[in-house]
Amino acid sequence: MSRILFLALATGIFMMACKSKPKQGTTEEEQALTYPDFRRLFPVTELTYRWEADSLSRRLPDSTALKTKVVKQFLPDTLAKGVFAATEKPKYFPLTVIQPANEKFDIVVVEGSAKSGDAAWMVLYSKTGEFLGRHLVARNTPGKRMGFSIDKKLNIKVTTEMGSKSTREEVYVPSADGSLALILTNSNEPVGGLYNPIDTLPRKHKVSGNYMSGDNIVSIRDGENTKEFLFFIHFSRDKGECTGELDGIGRFTSATTGQFRDKQSACIVDFKFSSSRVTIRETGCGAYRGIKCMFEGTFVRKKK
Repeated sequence: MSRILFLALATGIFMMACKSKPKQGTTEEEQALTYPDFRRLFPVTELTYRWEADSLSRRLPDSTALKTKVVKQFLPDTLAKGVFAATEKPKYFPLTVIQPANEKFDIVVVEGSAKSGDAAWMVLYSKTGEFLGRHLVARNTPGKRMGFSIDKKLNIKVTTEMGSKSTREEVYVPSADGSLALILTNSNEPVGGLYNPIDTLPRKHKVSGNYMSGDNIVSIRDGENTKEFLFFIHFSRDKGECTGELDGIGRFTSATTGQFRDKQSACIVDFKFSSSRVTIRETGCGAYRGIKCMFEGTFVRKKK
């Protein structure tokens, strides 16, 4: 009887050992990472954290680049859209991870490097690893340098230098949905100067372009997919007594119409496109303009 019991125990131990072994031909490197594994690839930093435009010029060792399988598993396919050409194969480097204790999200900072240049993004994830959003925060291009810092209160300051005399600072706060809300803008740009934050982004869609009405502008650029578009609206009326400025992501509701719904307020902007014009109408966008004027009117498409 004891011999039978011994054989049964030995068989059970053998079966458990077989199950615990990895599949033949599967190395540890080929196994999918968990989100905590991914997070541990990034150095933890103490706030305030800063990454200037000059920091992008420092050569990072190739050995520290994220492996291709990690990039495919955790970084969005659209991360570098509008920054690197589709034919380029940039390397991505983990810069830092910020894990706010009292928030529902983590922030990782990733640098991308390709032949055409370097850039850095802030990527937000839920605590369980769900991708929430990505934002370009550092880049060097001819005549324009961008860098950022983030303080202990999670205020994100993006500094853009245009030439040697013009500087613009924009302060954002992150939201649980992965978006960034603009709370402050400082600029030493000359009066009458207009900074278009989406000016250099792709404009291949048939409605993408700049639409003007005097000095007022509605700028449309390509979205991450065919259902979306980026926009920037700026107007100044009554000799500057009433101004408004708004940018965001709209969704096409038909081939010639689109709509923006603000997640932070009740603001809604409707867009109606024709071959040479765009007409806009708003509802509840008082947080982004003066009380005596509205985001509305018809704007004529400007030739490139």
